[in-house]
Amino acid sequence: MKHSQLWATLNKRYRARLNACVGEQGAAMLMAIMFVMVVLATSALVLSILLAQALPYKNNRANAQAGYAAESGLEAALSFLREAEAGGSASALLPTTVADKGAAAKDEQFTKTAGGTVLLNNVAVNAGTANASTIAYAPANMSYKVEIAYFDGDPDASGTNQITTTSGLSGVKYAVAKSYGYINRYPNGRTGSESNPLRSMRAVYKFEQQSSVTPPPTPPTPSGGGGRVGMGFYAAAPYNGRMDNQPTWKIIAKPDFDTDKNPTGEVKYANGSGTSGGSDPISPSSVMNPVNQTCMLATTKVVDKAETLDQMVDPTGMPQVGSALVIIPQAHKTTSSDSAVRYTEQCKANGTYSKLNTWVYWTDNTIRPSSDMSLCVTGADISSSNIGGGIAAPATLQKCGTSYGVNIAGQADYYTNTGDDGPQQKEKRDPNSTLNLYQKWAFYNGFINAGYFNELSSVQDQAAAYDSSLPESQGFSVGGVQKQKKTRFQVLEVSTSVNPGQDIRYLSGGHWASNIDDFANLQVRFLGTSKWSYAADVTAWFDVAGDMENATASFGQAGEAGAATQQLVNETSGFCLSTSADGTDTYTDTCHVKSGDFNPYCYKKALTGNPAQQDSDLHATDYCSAADHNEAAPDDHAEYDENTSTDGSGTPTKIWKSVNGAKKYFVIDGDTIKLTDNEGAATTFTRYNAKAANKSDKGTFQANGQCLTEVYPGDKIGGVSAYARTDGKPDVRMAACGSSTDYLDRSIKSQVWNAAVQWDSSGPSGGGSSGGSSGGTVVTTHEASQYKGYVTSKEIGATYTGW
Repeated sequence: MKHSQLWATLNKRYRARLNACVGEQGAAMLMAIMFVMVVLATSALVLSILLAQALPYKNNRANAQAGYAAESGLEAALSFLREAEAGGSASALLPTTVADKGAAAKDEQFTKTAGGTVLLNNVAVNAGTANASTIAYAPANMSYKVEIAYFDGDPDASGTNQITTTSGLSGVKYAVAKSYGYINRYPNGRTGSESNPLRSMRAVYKFEQQSSVTPPPTPPTPSGGGGRVGMGFYAAAPYNGRMDNQPTWKIIAKPDFDTDKNPTGEVKYANGSGTSGGSDPISPSSVMNPVNQTCMLATTKVVDKAETLDQMVDPTGMPQVGSALVIIPQAHKTTSSDSAVRYTEQCKANGTYSKLNTWVYWTDNTIRPSSDMSLCVTGADISSSNIGGGIAAPATLQKCGTSYGVNIAGQADYYTNTGDDGPQQKEKRDPNSTLNLYQKWAFYNGFINAGYFNELSSVQDQAAAYDSSLPESQGFSVGGVQKQKKTRFQVLEVSTSVNPGQDIRYLSGGHWASNIDDFANLQVRFLGTSKWSYAADVTAWFDVAGDMENATASFGQAGEAGAATQQLVNETSGFCLSTSADGTDTYTDTCHVKSGDFNPYCYKKALTGNPAQQDSDLHATDYCSAADHNEAAPDDHAEYDENTSTDGSGTPTKIWKSVNGAKKYFVIDGDTIKLTDNEGAATTFTRYNAKAANKSDKGTFQANGQCLTEVYPGDKIGGVSAYARTDGKPDVRMAACGSSTDYLDRSIKSQVWNAAVQWDSSGPSGGGSSGGSSGGTVVTTHEASQYKGYVTSKEIGATYTGW
């Protein structure tokens, strides 16, 4: 082949090959471009998915961490509730320290907030600046806030009420804890704005009361042993001057008896006068008109509106927390037109209602039903301090607070140690004391609340010494009683009659029936607490001179009166051994019971509200010193050497009192008692404590083979009428030991002094709370119980508001 032809052929082939390569390169490039586009699209999709998932992941992490913080808050709340319950004090559930979210020192404390709730802060504060993008999920940036509220029932059920006061905690059944979880709660420090919580959880805690391993003994119920325990309020004062329309003392023939030895059927008035007309002349056969005597019953359920007596008081039931207190006469007419008066079934001491109608005035000045000594008659709090007469609220039964007083074991220095470590100051600073729960009553002409309320301006300096969450910081029980409208009191009083359907939260005061026949119609009345009033004389207890001396009978014992306050209290009546000013007349009378630093006798001028009895210095404080507290009122002052033996074998002692600084002694004159200045002429008694082996010796004062004895109209000694006075006051005389009965021939313990009540017929118990104490069944003075709780939690969302 020619050279030119060969070159042409090779060139043609080269060009063909070159064209083929160029086509292959374009395809490859196109493929590469397409691949890159696919990769980019896929990357963009994956990146968008990753970016979309990044924020939820971050949020989920934050939510999880905040959830852990909120759960920690619930655990702290549960621990707090369990620890508070284990302490046995309801007040531990509502601490006295007031919450302040601005105070870092309180971050780890459970503190009290408005409305009776509890707060716990656990706040982490970022010292520098931070924002959402720089948050490190470290423990230092996580915190929680816990709020706890209390309820009297299931918080998710209708009709349940939130408890907002310390006194209301006696009826607590549930707690609701809300816990909020935060991350970086204060990004710019505590002074900056607070971030919203990321998680919120709610837990319900149920208090399940259980008997302790060794439950407190149950007080025995009354039996046929009889006695005048639980006389309650009188419809009219027994020694007043209203004889024209208040037939107080009547001659009554012996009644019929039921199988429980209670008087039953029609009251047999010996002179046929019935309830109408004046009282009969006092004679050995006169007795207190049963229409003038009342009984008090605890309702067996909580009532806001009055119902019929049978609906409110079930004989098979028991007193309850929140029970109202019904007052009815011990004898009544079946119909308004009936002339016959019959003994009231609900008032029978030994009947089916005995668990509801028998009361004890306990050694700490509380009034308790004998069938459940863990309950106390509870008054109105200071929020009911508006001025004026009338009833502020019905009295109710609530769980008793902590007991303080001279007759409480371990508090013998109650009056003498007035320092910060003394029982008086401990009582004031204990939100769960009977004083601060409005359960402590001075037995002085109508049960004056032992706490009193002074205008804050008059006791500003004293009040400032107390924690701001305590009542004392507002002037409660601080300073002396002030004259001329400086001090407020509340008293117990009987309401006017109440009809079924009437709201008992708005009672009217009446206290005694202007027409005794009307009172005998068994119209229901309630025990109420008056408003915190400046003048105690706004009630019928104080407005008549005749009522000043004896407005009520005792609920059984005279509380804080007794050996520790230099008084002799009779077990049967709860009245104190008293004398006339000249010492020639001896009798028993209403005790001037001292309650804490409140001494009714010292404050008598201020209490009566009578300007003629007040000094010219109308703004001075009627101050009672420690010595004044130790010395009872001159008319019921009585001291002796107590028998401290373990076998009650007896101690020789004189009985004496101080009259205007002079020591006078009791002496037997025939079968009566009077005073003498001559110590050598004084009678030496043998004092037997409640541990004496002989039943007739327990708690007695004996001389010449006879016992110091309280005698009422109608009482008998050895079967013979023994009363010899003409004024109706209980008499005091010497009589054969173990021989006294009442007009119903029931054995009474009117020869027992300063010894504890025993509810059966076996004689007094064993000495009460401490040696020489004056009253109470032998039970613990606080409920021995323990609680357990369960907690369940559910998320409720950060926007949840309200309880």
